[in-house]
Amino acid sequence: MTNVLAAVRAAREQDVLVAIRGGWHNAGGLGICDGGLVIDPSLMRSVRAKPSARTVRAEGGCTGGDVDHATHAFGMATPTGTIATTGVAGLPLGGGIGHLSRTYGLTIDNLLAVDMVLADGRFVTASAEENQDLYWAVRGGGGNFGVVTSFSSACIQ
Repeated sequence: MTNVLAAVRAAREQDVLVAIRGGWHNAGGLGICDGGLVIDPSLMRSVRAKPSARTVRAEGGCTGGDVDHATHAFGMATPTGTIATTGVAGLPLGGGIGHLSRTYGLTIDNLLAVDMVLADGRFVTASAEENQDLYWAVRGGGGNFGVVTSFSSACIQ
C-alpha cells in the first residue's frame, strides 16, 4: 500500500497519467497508458477470511481464485467472476457478475468497504459508514476515483 501511495504522489507531482493494471483482464485497454505510469498491484495478494463475521478482505492484486481459495476453507463464498484469474479490483468497480449472482447479487451488492489512495495522495476507507459518497461511487463506477488497495465483502455460508 505504501508503494501505491508513493506512485500516486509521484505521478501527481510529475503531472503524468496513471493506469492501474489490476488483474490484466481489461479488454478495453484501461489498464495501460501511453506516456504515463502503470501501477501494477499484482504482488498485493493478501486475503483474509473472517468466518465469525462472514467477511473476506482481499488486497487489490488478488484474483477471484485467491478469494475462493481463502473463503472455501471456511465453507464461505462471495460473488466473484466466472474466471478464477480475473482480478478482484476491476470486478466490483465494474459491477461484478459471476456464478453466484442470480441468487446473491452482483459483486458490488456484497461489497462492504474499500481502502483506496485518492488522486491527491490521501489514503481513505469508504464504506456505508465512512466516506459514503465515495463508497457508492466506486460500486460499479469504474476505477476513476482512485487506486483501490483492498476490498472487504460479505460472504455467504
